[in-house]
Amino acid sequence: MKKKRPTYQELETRLAAAEPIVEALQHHEVDAVVGHEKISFLLLQEVGEALHQSAAEFGALFDLPGIGMIQADSPSFQFTRVNSKLCAITGFSAAELLTKTLIGLTDPRDRPRAMKELARMIRGQSDSWFLEKRLLSKNGRIIHVAVHGTVLRDDTGRAVRVLAMVSDIAPRKSAQPRRHRTATREKLP
Repeated sequence: MKKKRPTYQELETRLAAAEPIVEALQHHEVDAVVGHEKISFLLLQEVGEALHQSAAEFGALFDLPGIGMIQADSPSFQFTRVNSKLCAITGFSAAELLTKTLIGLTDPRDRPRAMKELARMIRGQSDSWFLEKRLLSKNGRIIHVAVHGTVLRDDTGRAVRVLAMVSDIAPRKSAQPRRHRTATREKLP
């Protein structure tokens, strides 16, 4: 048995009845609506509470003091959020970093490789990446960092945000030449 398709007039009537409900929900004026045909939106308050809880948990994780954190828009890679550890690593204030991009902060010698990894991720060939690269600090000093990043996608699969953890690996990098010199001396007769 085939269901009868509604007429244009019926669709227009349904839409007119639903518009005030949708508008009230968008403006958070109600948390439950029962309309003419018993349309119920009883879960709105629970969804709002879950969203608030999730945002609080993300904020607590993002602001951990032990590792630099970045949130950037895609595809511009403009920073939208940074934490205090990233500020300490780079020497920039949070306000200064929010005017920068993930690629702009990268040493020009490492930009092609960094852009290639980000492009792979944006195209969906990977959901995360790891890269050791150099950043430019506020005072012009080169900072060696390890970056672990991931992409957040919308319902259609389009990349909308990039999240990354940044750790300063300068101590490890400066120890490498010493280890190499020690190993070379041990091999000499």
